[in-house]
Amino acid sequence: MKKGDSNLKLYPKYRRLSMDFLFFYTINILFLTQIKKIDMSAVVLVDTFYALFVVIWQIPASFFVSKIGIKRGMILGNICNTVYLITVINSKNLVHLVIAELFSSLAFSLKDISEPAMLNESIDATKVEKSKIFAKVQGKAVSGYYFLSAFSMIVSGFLFEINGYIPMFISLGIVITTLIMSTQFKNVTSKNDFEEEDNVVNLKEAIKFSFKSRRCRCLLMFSAIFYGVVTVLATYEVSLLEDLNISSRYIGIIFAILNIISAVASKNQNIIQEKFKNRTLTFIGLSLVVSCVFSGVVSKLKMPFIIIISTILIMYLVKYTMVGLYNVLLIKYLSNFTNSKIDTKIFAINSFCSSIIGVMFGVFASKLVENFVTSTAMIIFGTATFIIISSVLVYMKNKVGLDPKQYSETELKYDMKV
Repeated sequence: MKKGDSNLKLYPKYRRLSMDFLFFYTINILFLTQIKKIDMSAVVLVDTFYALFVVIWQIPASFFVSKIGIKRGMILGNICNTVYLITVINSKNLVHLVIAELFSSLAFSLKDISEPAMLNESIDATKVEKSKIFAKVQGKAVSGYYFLSAFSMIVSGFLFEINGYIPMFISLGIVITTLIMSTQFKNVTSKNDFEEEDNVVNLKEAIKFSFKSRRCRCLLMFSAIFYGVVTVLATYEVSLLEDLNISSRYIGIIFAILNIISAVASKNQNIIQEKFKNRTLTFIGLSLVVSCVFSGVVSKLKMPFIIIISTILIMYLVKYTMVGLYNVLLIKYLSNFTNSKIDTKIFAINSFCSSIIGVMFGVFASKLVENFVTSTAMIIFGTATFIIISSVLVYMKNKVGLDPKQYSETELKYDMKV
């Protein structure tokens, strides 16, 4: 069996466990405030530190992966996540949480670069077949994660009521498992280590290519904006349901179901891709921001409560469908024209741009909720981002989704597998 073949079998199993912290996010705030007795303001503040750390780590993370190799980059990322959870479990104040976020931000900076690169370089096929295989494997992995996430969201709440530490230790056990699994991948490139001077040149070349390539530039812009909107809506959605007096138990069940919707969407992304073809990003981008605006508007209408909540949940369903599609398709599009010479750099630049936009959108969104109720904030934020993403989509026209013969030599510079 080829090294790449064994990686393709292992990757979905690994990725569905490593994509994020299972059994953690439903109860992390409760754990920190109720069990660790850390003030809520400190818990909220630490998210800002994470966003800033991610921005700071992106370029160094690219150097690390280039220096130590893709496989070791994955291993180091999982080690950092292990340290993160151990630090959180033993945290007593804001300083401990900030230190924890330092490790977590480095972990996901490394993983966001090395994991898709490992999949990309494990596929030994023609360009067309490579794209299909990449999407199929990534879709299988992401959908599996969402199903597990839905299960963990429901179960972790009940486990927390028994003992607040139980879901935390389960999450730690899963991270340690992914660390062990990451050591089982096979190196598939003939050259994993580079001289430091080459690192600088390669990174500069990738940044230069990102600006010169209209296709790459457009995809990075879209990805960053989409990521920023999704990050904000993750908070707005819960807040809107709380404003409508939906109990926390039902909120957990709702988002568990929505994660299953994302799983189904990611696994069946090929259906949407075949239907909309080069209009796929337009479809998922506009659907996302329209669902945000519509949720805010409906919550203000004088209608029976059952109609209001049903409509809002339908809009949430739309949003989570788009997120499931995005998590597969965007990485697929970026990998379509990258090879081992540049793929880790492009993934790093993508994470860097997304993090910056995420911070900017986060500051804007937080100012909105300081001055308006959640429904109004969603209307304003959704309208503003609708204008932004529409402008980007207009700019992307005739630059993305073209026939290969229509691209310039610059666009195709890193198309071929090496």
